[in-house]
Amino acid sequence: MEKLQLIYGSNTMRITEKAKSLAQNFVDEPDAFSIVTLNYKETPVEGIIEEAQTLPFLSDRKAVIVDDAFSFTGAKVRSEVEHNIDLLVEYFNNKNDDTLVIFKVFSEQLDNRKKITKLIKSKGEITQISEMTEQEIRGFIRNEVDGAGVQMDASAMDLFIQLVGIKYEHVSNELQKVLLYVEESVTESDIEAIVSVSLEQNIFKLTDLILSGRKAEAVKLLRDLILQNEEPMQLLHLIISQLRLLYQVKLMQQEGYQGDSIAKALKVHPYRVKLAVREVRKYQQAELERKMVKCRDIDYKFKSSYLDRETLFELFILEI
Repeated sequence: MEKLQLIYGSNTMRITEKAKSLAQNFVDEPDAFSIVTLNYKETPVEGIIEEAQTLPFLSDRKAVIVDDAFSFTGAKVRSEVEHNIDLLVEYFNNKNDDTLVIFKVFSEQLDNRKKITKLIKSKGEITQISEMTEQEIRGFIRNEVDGAGVQMDASAMDLFIQLVGIKYEHVSNELQKVLLYVEESVTESDIEAIVSVSLEQNIFKLTDLILSGRKAEAVKLLRDLILQNEEPMQLLHLIISQLRLLYQVKLMQQEGYQGDSIAKALKVHPYRVKLAVREVRKYQQAELERKMVKCRDIDYKFKSSYLDRETLFELFILEI
């Protein structure tokens, strides 16, 4: 195993699990002394290097995990410390300790122009953690359910994904809640009673209610989301994003594009496109255009009106 590792992607939970697995496989007997975790926003490069070069206590091997190592990206991030990147470059070039150093980078892209990124590519190993596909999520759910020794039929799994979505962290958390709740089998009523619907799925439902003219249901869902401390402005922007996706999918379908091709062209998850393809056939292109104009108008009112945003949003739902 390379002693320098970098793991990156947008799925922070899977990145953390991967880093933990690498560290535990590297050290002989994992404990608080043989696996050390540092935060890059709080620990300067000097501290990271010193920790890596400090001999392990009561262990033959040591792993240092560095959280949120943003210097490998092009992002401008506020940090409590200033990092001497030249020291990190020197360490990479002359690493002579036996410590496994793992950098966790919570970004979909690295800045390949940077010297430290080029160096870790040549001196170590880089692993990208991608968002899981729907099929992979279904496989994960099946493995967890089987491992817990309970039953879950196809309709129950479909309902679970319909409510939770396919983001790994949310799926994992909600599935653990369900498995702690049930004894022998997971039913649809269990899922409805236990799981928390993801924000993404709620936005999908809210957009559908607005487009289909079910205004009372839309207002009720909006109020529920605001009670869950969701900001009206954020909700509006998410709805605009969903409407834009529906509109783009409609146009691309007319040009002969299919699901995977649409997802790749728009750079969105195939599962979002799958849901959009299913819904967009209900609506005409001109209707979607009119709704998008309404969204633009309410966005302007949000920024200029004296009325509170919840009231404006409800008026928007009633008018659109």
